[in-house]
Amino acid sequence: MPAKSARAKSGRKKYWKDVQSKSKTKKRNKLALAVLGILVGILIIGWLINFTQSLFKPFNNAGSSAGNYQKKYSWDGSFNINLVIRTKNISLLSYNPTKGSIIILNIPDETFLELPNGFGKWQLRAIYDFGQTQGLGGDKLLKESLSSFFAVPIDGFLDLSASGVTSAEVIETLRKNPLSGYGLLSALKTDLTMWELLKFKMNISAVRFDKIKELNLDKLSVLQKDNLPDGSFVFISDPSILDSVLGDLVDPKIVSEHKTIAVLNATDKPQLAQKWARLITNLGGNVIITGNAPERLEKTQVFGEQSFTLKRLRQIFAPDDKISSSEGVMGSSRAQINVLIGEDYIDK
Repeated sequence: MPAKSARAKSGRKKYWKDVQSKSKTKKRNKLALAVLGILVGILIIGWLINFTQSLFKPFNNAGSSAGNYQKKYSWDGSFNINLVIRTKNISLLSYNPTKGSIIILNIPDETFLELPNGFGKWQLRAIYDFGQTQGLGGDKLLKESLSSFFAVPIDGFLDLSASGVTSAEVIETLRKNPLSGYGLLSALKTDLTMWELLKFKMNISAVRFDKIKELNLDKLSVLQKDNLPDGSFVFISDPSILDSVLGDLVDPKIVSEHKTIAVLNATDKPQLAQKWARLITNLGGNVIITGNAPERLEKTQVFGEQSFTLKRLRQIFAPDDKISSSEGVMGSSRAQINVLIGEDYIDK
């Protein structure tokens, strides 16, 4: 009996140790799984944060200089978007979300453009490479030069020159269906964010074929041939004649609001008010006053009645200006919106 009792006691002790060992193993396994779950969760959250942030950063590819600067605003689909497209040719594309229409304006390589920052005049075909070699960004320089030439805001740049297609072919590819066009991303350089590209793609897909107009600038009787000292020819244009064919680029929302606008030059450089009033007019704005401001400003300011027009003009001229210190002091009381052109716009 004592031997049986001892064996039973030993068996119970061994059983209890096995139970305790299994319990500890289960706890360790649960802890390991919990730690693994936390690590996986952190990785997923980090990936989601990076992915979300990437949606709102310029979609930079293959060494585009777009990564060197960021736009101060994002296209939300509520206003016209004007894009410079660099493919086999260089075009200005304007998408009007209100009308659901697209204008493609093909620009001859020989067009003679005034560059910003005092770099003189260059043929269109040479501007991108000049900007790249000077460290200015070829895309940025093209945008600013064409914006000044047409007097319209340029909201983005699409470079698909490596794809070997034309601007019209790009749009046709994007329109085919909601999933088409993604093969172009590998050849794309742009300052648009991925989010803007997705919105643009989805909007373009819904545009009817009869709402697309393609125009060649050299066929519109707005360019005149001129000869350079070396004997090569260029195209030049009178701004007033050029503006006569840009009616399709106005923003219907700005036209419908019909806000009165004053554009005042707050610098010592002459004619700035007239220059930027031209852009606002081509946008559809109702400019009633141009002149000089009573004081000088370092930065351009925009203020006035809350409206879509005010929001859009702030995006273009003063995206960093939250509260204007000059409101009611330097502006015109006869205009509903005032644009005071500061020294930051002297060389643009």
